[in-house]
Amino acid sequence: MTDSRDLMLRGRQRESTALDRLLGSASAGRSGVLVLRGEPGIGKTALLEYAIRSASNFTVLRANGVESEMEFAFGALHQACTPLLESIARLPAPQRAALETTFGLRAYPGRA
Repeated sequence: MTDSRDLMLRGRQRESTALDRLLGSASAGRSGVLVLRGEPGIGKTALLEYAIRSASNFTVLRANGVESEMEFAFGALHQACTPLLESIARLPAPQRAALETTFGLRAYPGRA
């Protein structure tokens, strides 16, 4: 992980510390989640960029919500997981089957 002191956000010590802790836990093999929410312009994107720059030893997956794709089933999943398709064989069988079905690489169970 990049030294967080190099990426400090002005006035966001509490939030950047929470992100650093989350990334530290992930490095130790523990899962976690953090929700960023708020009005436009309060710095959510800056916090996400901070997390991405701090996660230099992680694979970072991103997806952007686009209104025109609202009706596209699994649109965000497609955006986030397409870069991982070359490694799909390494997934456990249930997760591999779910992604292969989602990406149209195999038929849905029970359908011809």
